[in-house]
Amino acid sequence: MLKIDKLTSIHARGKFARICVEIDLEKKLIPQVSVNALGLVLNLEYEGLHAVCFNCGKYGHKKDVCPELKSVNPQVANKDGEAKV
Repeated sequence: MLKIDKLTSIHARGKFARICVEIDLEKKLIPQVSVNALGLVLNLEYEGLHAVCFNCGKYGHKKDVCPELKSVNPQVANKDGEAKV
């Protein structure tokens, strides 16, 4: 953690916390974090990162246009061995 919001540090945000962290955009971003000691699962929001994909976890596009979700049309060979799309 690099820094913490003043209202978060004095517990004035209620159910929300705002912290500044450094992240490696080469690694998969996660949508949630589990706090096992409390049995909680906390949802994360990445402020300032407007194109985060929670399918592949990469920065630069949203889940609805994730290249990993694009379906590949299966090719079926006809009787002459030619691919048919």
